[in-house]
Amino acid sequence: MKKLLSVSLFSLLVFAVQAQTADEILTNYFETIGGVDAWKSLKSMKMEGTSSMQGMEFPITVYSKRPNFEKVEISVQGMQIVQAFDGENAWSINPMMGSTEPAKATAEESAEAAKRTFEDAFIDYAEKGHTVELLGTEEIEGTQAHKIRLTKKSGDEEFYYFDAENHVPIMMRSFAAAGPMKGQAVETYLSDYEEHEGLIMPMSMEQRINGQTFMQGTMTSVELNAELADNVFTFPAAEQVTDEEDEMKEGMKKEGAEMKEKSEKIKKKAKEKGSN
Repeated sequence: MKKLLSVSLFSLLVFAVQAQTADEILTNYFETIGGVDAWKSLKSMKMEGTSSMQGMEFPITVYSKRPNFEKVEISVQGMQIVQAFDGENAWSINPMMGSTEPAKATAEESAEAAKRTFEDAFIDYAEKGHTVELLGTEEIEGTQAHKIRLTKKSGDEEFYYFDAENHVPIMMRSFAAAGPMKGQAVETYLSDYEEHEGLIMPMSMEQRINGQTFMQGTMTSVELNAELADNVFTFPAAEQVTDEEDEMKEGMKKEGAEMKEKSEKIKKKAKEKGSN
């Protein structure tokens, strides 16, 4: 009898899980992390912590702002590595690659960076042109999770795995669309959720490719609605000034050539007049 009761309860649990819709799972998710309205009111964020890659650990600062501004600063062996998107162009500074000068990314990489919005893609997803689909449940490292496919307006697909008990994402699978890892599946594991001013967010992240960890990060401080001017994210002004100086030099060079040509014409005319 007890065995039959246990089987019946298990069957009811499985049915309840299957009966849930993607929208119901997302509703539980937003209620858990602080509510849609609270997240909509968030304008910017600054996070600090540590990151590790290839056996090295280093401090990291992440700045983000609506609608899709982002900047990551990493300090490695006294050198600063920067990756950013200013709303139009993705750019970086990477002394590890032999240059301390800022460099703009390719058009393809900038287009991909533009897709990463500050606001959670699930908020008003239908208005954004996205669709969601519940694909059942899977076990992620011992935890039962609802698998939801997010198909963005662009056609890009991402797969989210929501903890069936705690209602938060514990893993997200996406596919690199640009750069050296283009086409490869990237799995991002999220954990250590904490509350900050009423909002619940993951403080630890681990990214894997083909099952191998290539980056981990743990945030230790969060500043919500941080005062971040747009120029925090823009391609460095010094480089812009250099571009302007180059244009000025080119203009002066052109004007000098025109003046020289006019001077030569005047001399020629004067010489011809003198010979007459």
